[in-house]
Amino acid sequence: MNTSILLRGRALLLALLALAVPMTALAAGENYGRVSGYVYDPTGAPLAEVPLTISGPALQQPIARTSGEDGRFEFGQVPPGEGYVLEVQVEGFAPIKKKGIVVRLGQNTSVDVKLEVLTETNAVATYEIVEKVNPIINPDSAQTGAVMTAEKAAATPVFNQVQTMPQLVAGVGPGNAPSSRGGLSRYGKFYVDGMDTTDVSDGSITAPMNFYAVENFEIITGGLDAQYNALGMVENVVTKSGSNKFTYDVSLILSPAFSNAKATYGSDQSVITGNYLQNDAPQAETSFYAPLVAVGGPIIKDRLWFYASGQWNISNQETPLTINGLQENRPKNTQTRLGRLKLTWQPTDKDRVSFAVNVDNNVITNNRSSSTVALDAESRIDRGGAFFIANYDHNFTDNVLFQLQTGATYKKAYMGPQNDDLEAPSHADRNNNFFTTGSSGSLTGLSGNYSTENKWRFQFDPTVLFKAGAHQMKGGVQLGYLMGEQQVGTSGNLRYDDRGGVCNPEDPSTFSYCYRRTTFYNLQGEPGPLTTSASVAQLGAFFQDRWTVNRQLTVVAGLRADVGRMYAGDTFITNLVGIGPRLSATYDITNDRKTLLKAHYGRSNEMGDVFIAQHANPEMLQVRSDFNTTAGAFNECPPDAGSTAVCNITGGARGRFFDKGHTPPSVDEISLGLHREVAEGMVLGVDGTYRRYNNLWIDEEVNRVWDLTGTRILRGLDGDTHSIVKIHNPDDAWRDYKGVDLWLQGKYGGWDVLASYTLGFNNGTVGEYFDGYGQNPRMKYLYEGPTPDDIRHTVKGALGYATSFGLDFGLRFRYLTGTPLWMNQSLADGTFYRSPRGTGHTLRSGTPNFNDPQAISELRNPDQFLIDAQARYDVGRLFNMANKLELTLLVVNALNNTDTTSLYDRWQTGTTTYGLSRFRNRPMQAELLLRFRN
Repeated sequence: MNTSILLRGRALLLALLALAVPMTALAAGENYGRVSGYVYDPTGAPLAEVPLTISGPALQQPIARTSGEDGRFEFGQVPPGEGYVLEVQVEGFAPIKKKGIVVRLGQNTSVDVKLEVLTETNAVATYEIVEKVNPIINPDSAQTGAVMTAEKAAATPVFNQVQTMPQLVAGVGPGNAPSSRGGLSRYGKFYVDGMDTTDVSDGSITAPMNFYAVENFEIITGGLDAQYNALGMVENVVTKSGSNKFTYDVSLILSPAFSNAKATYGSDQSVITGNYLQNDAPQAETSFYAPLVAVGGPIIKDRLWFYASGQWNISNQETPLTINGLQENRPKNTQTRLGRLKLTWQPTDKDRVSFAVNVDNNVITNNRSSSTVALDAESRIDRGGAFFIANYDHNFTDNVLFQLQTGATYKKAYMGPQNDDLEAPSHADRNNNFFTTGSSGSLTGLSGNYSTENKWRFQFDPTVLFKAGAHQMKGGVQLGYLMGEQQVGTSGNLRYDDRGGVCNPEDPSTFSYCYRRTTFYNLQGEPGPLTTSASVAQLGAFFQDRWTVNRQLTVVAGLRADVGRMYAGDTFITNLVGIGPRLSATYDITNDRKTLLKAHYGRSNEMGDVFIAQHANPEMLQVRSDFNTTAGAFNECPPDAGSTAVCNITGGARGRFFDKGHTPPSVDEISLGLHREVAEGMVLGVDGTYRRYNNLWIDEEVNRVWDLTGTRILRGLDGDTHSIVKIHNPDDAWRDYKGVDLWLQGKYGGWDVLASYTLGFNNGTVGEYFDGYGQNPRMKYLYEGPTPDDIRHTVKGALGYATSFGLDFGLRFRYLTGTPLWMNQSLADGTFYRSPRGTGHTLRSGTPNFNDPQAISELRNPDQFLIDAQARYDVGRLFNMANKLELTLLVVNALNNTDTTSLYDRWQTGTTTYGLSRFRNRPMQAELLLRFRN
């Protein structure tokens, strides 16, 4: 790692910490919920100074509070869970217990108390017990999303991955790093126990975790409080902690090959490739096995507890390929190991400390599994890392809470040749678009065929939350330092493009195969890999006031300011500064906590990441030389000689630079929602959202001059036709989203429902950072249109039904209309488009007429419809066991729908792939899960 970057990072962190300690701050993510309400006398007048106590299985000891002058009380920092009991006992009034209270992560549970006067006929103070009193609507926040408990997750037919849960929520797209409401997939945020653990460069989850180590999943899709600075969805998982009770949770997942449908097609090939129809070759198989173990309990009763878990996933997925006319089922083997330990210490009634460490490792062999790669040229992935989280809570008084959340994440990743031989040159047969040895890239893909990456994140978030009357206030700073180091190279520092065989420049008998050679150089001008580094320092400050105006109206106003400072190696790139105001309100229309009207406006600003900072670094210098058949040797092409007809030089330090000043990417959100409790425990809601994403990052060409068609370079402003790109975020780089979510969520009888319909429209000029917008000025006008993640209609649901005799059922379904395609061509100077984004030219006699504007039509992928199902039975009930012995059958893609999910949209003269199947749904897969827990 670059020592100067590490030293600079440490120095900056120390300076920021020194500034932060005396200030108030709020941790980035919530770990608790709240319970609040009003105390009334029989006439409806508020009662002050009434003592209240709340207790529950998730609390080590009860919490006491008193009502204020307006009768309002609030229990903050209550661990999420069910079965809470609120007790009120006042002299002269009948005592009361409110039972069955549910506390949800990051939300407020409303429980009002109306006291009755003791009479002569009822002089004995017996408790009035009220069951299931609290509605599930959150009355003091305009946030949208959902909270799912561990039991809801276990009852839902999904693979056991923490990152899959957001896909169940309205407004969130498919995939493990999904886009939400018009945002890029990299905008997602993943928090664990309140700390940001998002990958520092691509927005994915930094490290997977044991699924059953999570207690609650909170998914926030909009209406963010000022404590969050996110341009996309937020997933905050709160993990399980030990208690005075010893617990265990042991599982085994079995999915042998015979339980899964066989693939009869290549995942990256046309269905007609290799004559798979009526094919008697062995079909590809899939299998999966995973043991999971989790235990928790006391180390010192009432003071120190632990919770530990481990998981080992073993997966084998064969891919049917046709290579040189022969079929092979290539195995793609994956092993993932996960480990976690959490310690919780409560030295006093006012102090609580927790420390957690999470480790993971993931190894994939035959990662490419593509018909363009021979087995000898396959690649391997070896990645993993760890994150550490330390939390400290201290209650100065009932109204002032101090928190400290701090921690670090580390992630490493290696991708390279399967045999780890970095000395043997790479060979590709360009006649067949086929790699033969030593490569994990593709002919038009990676500049190198191996890469090693190390990434770090350091967080420090001290916290103070304080209350004053009807105001619940919070404010403070959030500090982070992100670093990344990357090495990219090509084995042997050489890549040969051959013709029909393997070229050996030392063997004249192979000269007929020799066509072109590329030599790769490092920054010192010597053949070798390129090592680069980048870093970002982030500082955010905010203040927020949640004002409970009265029982019906709550107003939340906040303001945050963020600063980001990016470096490429030792070189300072730019500062990013953004202001994010927030204002929202909720109004209880019917004054019974059952009908809420919600409104919100907010802005979030992106403060840069390692991916953007790395973009300022040079690319690997590539010197391409042609084979001279007369001389029987490759032409001599020194890296400093310049490009000629037989030599071509690309990459290196020249050609890309950051603009001087920057307006950071941001999102402005306006939302309005109406939520109604339609039955006890069941809420129906409709939310309308408009988002505008501003000033996205692009590469802008500033040297080349193109002809009017945008297909030919006429000259360069500096006398050379090479590309010079300015990295910036102009006003014309934007996206917007207009959408409506209609959803139903909650429990009613034996039913547990989370279902939604979304009508959405995503448009803009940028599909992803640095996606080509601006690289050819003549084609900028074609980029405006539906973005690649524009899904007009989405219907999805996770339904559960529990019987009274230990059997429950789960069903998950989703219907998504097809995403846009964009007909394109690959020519000598890049990728070219002839029609607006999301369209293509109709084929006439098998060929598009690019000169006919009447032939342009909308172009989209096919719609998708999938169903997953599961049944679970507690076998232990048959033997009157105190603990649960569960048997679960999970079937993913229960209809075995292997329809096409995406099509080829590249038109290339002489090829026949345009419009054919590119990817398909994986076949049906069944798992049997055995789980024993107390």
